[in-house]
This record gives sequence, C-alpha cells and structure tokens, in this order.
Amino acid sequence: MTDHCTPELFKAIDNLERRYPNVFKSQDTYKLDDVVPPLDPDFQVIKDFRDAVNLGDWEKYHTDTGMIADLASLLGRMTISQAAKELAIERKTVRKLVQSSHDLKQIVTKRRYDFSHMIIYDRQRKKYDTASDMYHAAHKLGIPMASIKFYANDRHCKYWINNRYKIKRKVWFDEDNGM
Repeated sequence: MTDHCTPELFKAIDNLERRYPNVFKSQDTYKLDDVVPPLDPDFQVIKDFRDAVNLGDWEKYHTDTGMIADLASLLGRMTISQAAKELAIERKTVRKLVQSSHDLKQIVTKRRYDFSHMIIYDRQRKKYDTASDMYHAAHKLGIPMASIKFYANDRHCKYWINNRYKIKRKVWFDEDNGM
C-alpha cells in the first residue's frame, strides 16, 4: 500500500480537506464520495489510489470481466507466470482466476496440450505426423531424447534430422502456420 502513496495523493488529500472540512471531521457522517463532484481532479487522484490498493483484492478480479478478457488474451501466448508479471499481479491470483473461469481453464489446458505435442514433417513421404510428447517423437524418429530436445526447443530450426525430418512444437506450428 505504501508503494501507492505518492506526493500527489497527499496534496490531493490536503486540497480536499481545505475545501471540504466537514467531511474530514470525525463526528460528521458525510462521505467524500457524497460531497465531492466525481470529476474533481483531486478526487480522481483519491479514486486512482483506491483502485491501486484494491488491485490485490481477488474478489475484484473475480468479477472483473475486463481483467478476465485481458488474461485470456495473454494466456493464449504466455504461461501463467508470464501473464501475472505482465499484469503486475500475483501468480496465485492468476491461478485462482484460471480455476474459477471455465474459459481460462480451457485456454491453459489447450496451451499445455499444444506445447507438449510435436509436429513431425517427413520430407521423404511429404507428410506431417503428430507425437504426444518428446519421448514419443524421439521414438518415432529413432534418435536419443537429448537430441530431440535440441531440435524441439529451437522454434525456427533449420536443421534436418537424419536428412529427412523436421520437428516443431504444435503451439509454434499453429502460430507460425507451418514449419
């Protein structure tokens, strides 16, 4: 919370206290929201502060469809940790959102599926084949697991395996529209 306490915030509070002293008296029942016009620039600073403090509140994210939409677009191309860092929120909050939203859960599941699956192109047969993971891809190509990791982790690999095969993760294959 102290990260959001800026000199502008304190200046805005002082300005509002000078203009609306009754609101700041402890015995008065007026609220700042009831007295101050919503477009007042000092009040906007207070509202921005409230929003910044409430960002860590899981309930706000749970009901905020805009946040879920932003998260959905990020999770389509990033991991949960990367999306949390991009949105400047905790990873735990993103996990709770994913667990609470069916759509987000499907996006994460599809990404995991697409990232683990491998697309293998056979130059001799001129056909594509799918392997469920690196182990099965290595077995299909007849090469060691360490070698397949080298080829699969390079998104734009120029090398042919045994002068015949190319391999790419399914998620990259879909994003790049082919090999």
